Amino acid sequence: MRRVAPRHLLVVAMAARRASALALRGVRAVSLDITGTLLTHKGSVVQAYADAAAWARLPDPPSAAELKPAFKQAYKERCIEAPCFGGPTPEGGRAWWRGTIKRVLELSGKSCDDAAFDRYFRRVYQHFCSPKGYEVLPDAAEFLNKVDPGLLLGITSNTPSRHADSVLPMLGVHDGFKWFTCSQDVGHEKPSPEIFEAAFDQARFWLPDLEKHEVLHVGDSLACDFCGARAFGFQAVLLDRSNTPGVVAYQDWMTAPEYPGKSESDVRDGTVESLVDVADALAAAGR
Repeated sequence: MRRVAPRHLLVVAMAARRASALALRGVRAVSLDITGTLLTHKGSVVQAYADAAAWARLPDPPSAAELKPAFKQAYKERCIEAPCFGGPTPEGGRAWWRGTIKRVLELSGKSCDDAAFDRYFRRVYQHFCSPKGYEVLPDAAEFLNKVDPGLLLGITSNTPSRHADSVLPMLGVHDGFKWFTCSQDVGHEKPSPEIFEAAFDQARFWLPDLEKHEVLHVGDSLACDFCGARAFGFQAVLLDRSNTPGVVAYQDWMTAPEYPGKSESDVRDGTVESLVDVADALAAAGR
């Protein structure tokens, strides 16, 4: 009779196989994306918008069903016409979101006076500046506890500046990182080389002799994270979040750049479903 290994041993063996499939070489620094990689929104974004509309007592508050297509269209429009959340300008950050939320209301077929909109916008913005807006993904918390403390960790993300300045500290996950590169600060977004160059410059403050090939970037976007990092000269791992509840791909219109050796098999071999697999692969490569 064939003996079957205990389930926990099978889980360990499967994790080891996934980790060994990642061909990581000489990694000294790890760059991570934020949304969809370390954090996700807590609950539905459009439900939060609908709840805020009811709280603000808009005269005809939109439902979550009405807001869903409106938000998707407005977000894409605004990201294209004013990329990087407005960049490092007076129109960036909070002002960018004000314009975006106004466009969401328009596309949902709703309107209100300025005073009502001010109440509504502030309520939405407060929600996503509070612990109610985000949560740390379980495997991200495990990764941060498990990864070799000798590795230099940093952030390279297509996010507003407040994610680095407020959201990560609010959730208690900022202390492990040495650099924070956000698209709003840089004025360029992944997959462009400029944002990776900015991240590399910040990383080299801590490790002056660091080379590009010694940096691993991890994120959940094929175009922005995997292909963008590889094209710049970093190593890269794609985090497949398709089976992770609550994670939504937002910038799905981005075009993936070419890089030497790009192929379906290269992408497949560089893809995992958990940040724990990345920690295991880093540990295996360091042995």
